[in-house]
Order: sequence, then C-alpha cells, then structure tokens
Amino acid sequence: MRARRAPLRAVAAMVAVVLVAGSCGGDDDTTAAPPEPTGTAGGRVDGAPEELGEGVTADAVKVAFSLVDFDCIKDYVDEIRVDQDETFQVFVDHVNDGGGIHGRQIEPVYYTYCPVPGTEPSGLTVCTAATEDENVFAVAGVFVDFSGDAQLCVARDHERVLIAYEITQAWIDQAPPGLMLTPGVTAERRIEVLMSLLKSEGTLEGRTVAALAETTTESRIAEVIEPALAEMGVERGSDAIVTITGTDTSAAQAQLDSFLELWKGEGVDAIILAGLAISNKQFIEKIKAELPDVLLLADNTSWLGSARDLVETGVEPNPYDGILTAIGETLEEHARGPEAQECDRIYTDATGEPVPPPGEFPDVSADGHRIDLRGAVHDACTYVLMFATIAEAVGPNLNNDTWVETVDNFGPIRVMQTKYASLRAGKYDANDTFRLAAFDPTIGDTGDFRAVTELRDVGAEAQS
Repeated sequence: MRARRAPLRAVAAMVAVVLVAGSCGGDDDTTAAPPEPTGTAGGRVDGAPEELGEGVTADAVKVAFSLVDFDCIKDYVDEIRVDQDETFQVFVDHVNDGGGIHGRQIEPVYYTYCPVPGTEPSGLTVCTAATEDENVFAVAGVFVDFSGDAQLCVARDHERVLIAYEITQAWIDQAPPGLMLTPGVTAERRIEVLMSLLKSEGTLEGRTVAALAETTTESRIAEVIEPALAEMGVERGSDAIVTITGTDTSAAQAQLDSFLELWKGEGVDAIILAGLAISNKQFIEKIKAELPDVLLLADNTSWLGSARDLVETGVEPNPYDGILTAIGETLEEHARGPEAQECDRIYTDATGEPVPPPGEFPDVSADGHRIDLRGAVHDACTYVLMFATIAEAVGPNLNNDTWVETVDNFGPIRVMQTKYASLRAGKYDANDTFRLAAFDPTIGDTGDFRAVTELRDVGAEAQS
C-alpha cells in the first residue's frame, strides 16, 4: 500500500488542478434557448458535404460525457462530486427544451472512469466504448489521461470531436485540426501569454533573467521564452534543464545546485519556470534559500496548493511569496459575472437547489468529504453549452467537415468558464482572459492570488 500512496496522491492532486481549471459560469437571460454563437462561422459552410456525421441523425446528435469516478480517488482528496450525470442532464435538458440544435436533441451517454493509471475503466475505455460501441459524434467532460493516449484515441484515432481541459498543443497537433478543443488554455500558449504580459508591463526591465525547465518542457525555452526575452532586450543568465524521472528528483536537485552557483555569479535576479514538476516546493524552497530576492515567474498554477500548505504550516518567509503567473478571473470575480450567473440560474430553475458561492460546501458526504456542487455545475454548464454553441453555428448539416470549418472561422465565442474566449484556425484553446497575478500568503487564511494588472482580452489583442 505504501508503494501506491505517493503516485495516487500525485494523480489526485493533478485531477484537482483539472477540476479547479474547469469552474465556469452565465447570463441573466430567462429564455430556455442555448447561447447564441458570437462568431461569424454560421455562413461559411455552404459548400460542405451534405452527409451527416457519425452519431448524427435527423432528430438527434449523440454526445458522450466523461466523468471522474471519485470513489477511486476519494482517499486522497478533500472534495468530491456526486450525481454528476444528473448535473450534466440539467444542461442537456436546457438545450433540448429550447429546441435542441437545429431541431436535433442531444442524446447523452455518460461514462464514469478512474483516472489512476492501471485501473479500469480508464479514459481509453471511455474512448473505445463511446466511439466504437455508441458511435458518438463528440466526447466532452473531465477527461484525465496525462499521457494523452485517451484524448488522442478520441480525436486522432477515431476522428471524433473532443472537448476537455488540460489539453496540450502537442496532442492538438497530432489530431485532425479542429477536432480537439479546450475551453481553457494549453500550457504552450499560457507561456506565450505570460511573456506577452511581462513585455507590455516592463516587468523584467533592468533584470538578469534565466529560465528553468524540465527535459519534457525544454522546447518552451527555445520556442517561446528565448525569442520573447530577446525582443525585450533584457540581460540573460544561463538557462537550466533538469532531469526529473517519475517521483525521483534527486538528479534534478543536484543539477539545480550547480545552476544556482552559476546564477549567483551571473547576477540572475529573475527565473522563469517552465513545467509543472519544476514548480514543486522542493525546487522552489531550494531556489529561494540560495537566491532569496530572486523574482520567480511560472507558466502554470499547479503549485498553488503547495504554497497554501506552507501558509497553513506557518512557514515564513513563504518561498512562493510574490511568484508571478498569468491567470484569469478569480472565482469571486467569475461568480459575479454573467456567465456564472446564467449557469447558476439554469441549474436552480431546474432543480430548486441554489448553487453555493465559491469556496462554500454546505453539503458533506457520509464519509466526511465536502461535496463540490458548484464545480460540478459549472463544468457541466461549460461543456454542454460550448458544444451546443459550436454545433448551432455549424447549421443543420453537422459533420466533421462542417464542424472544423466552423471552428476555424469562429472568432469570439461565448464560453461559460471565462469572460473572453475565441476559436480560429490553429487556435483551439478558447480562453483569452488573463492578467498578471502574484501569490500573496497574507490574503485570507491560506493565501491567494493578488492582481498585478487588469484583466485583458489577449485573443483580441493578438488579432489587432
């Protein structure tokens, strides 16, 4: 049992990151129709083939929704979700009761799987069952397979639409264009956004900057970080690549020791962190112990739990204090916005049950787990309405060709998880809502992000 505990905790922690990333929201409109598409795609598919796609009939479109089995990870998480299929069905019914998608009803198929490697049913099981047995047009939901095998099984191997979080650009590039989408942002584009925000704010002016990456994220330095820093004209220190094998970080720690000595001599006072593992506290603590005044900048937010753990255990100074990253709306900001409010309204109108505010868990399971109703509602709202919005824009002739043509020409799109979003050819991660933010251990009981800049629509800026 001891041999399984660390990997399971790591998987559970990563699943939690995916679930937090998926919190979404809505509009005060009281009609039952799905949101109108905001792009220009609807008129661009006149010459497409007239045959209907897999899983599409004159009256229905079959969609699989994937759900995490919390029973298999509940020993390693504080919050769980229950009755997830019923929550998704609320939003499926909302679309169907409003006339469906060009008269077609969404015909849902629900699959629950365990995200722990080596267990069944797995994400791959969901892929084969949904595509080969049920012949669905699309798969959407919390689809966790950090190898990418299950995601590629859907979009590349079976050429079905996939909408999920934690999608990488590398996977998107292996699938047919336009079939693998995320309401969120790829890790590769997040670092581009971060570098763009740093440039516009002049954050690195007068600093000597190095980058620290893992072997699996080394390409981000050459492809994004180095060109961006060259454009800013900042002084450069030596870039570091460390080798992390599974949960063994001993080699990486030794490699980092050498680079820390080098950075001291070079006067490095800012380090850009590229990768999830390199942001773990054993590396951050070592860096800040040797370079206490260095500015850290991260291309992810997976370290937030570690930062908060150190606050709760009374570690001062907190090594994560002041670390900069690119994030979107806070949960509280999103809760006040029209996207979140519409999702809450749809759910409450259907069930009579209010959606709790962010951070509140009024219900607890029999075994003492907090029940994450808000997260479950907002994930379901995002996935169902994103699919419906794109499919509605396609028009009555729904197949892979018309779907891709629509996505490639969509432009701004209403995605319930975020304030600003867009899709276009080559950009299949929708989220465009970002600002610079820094971790502040003095906020609340466990620390939180402090806004450094105002929210920006980085998609619109990129197109201007």
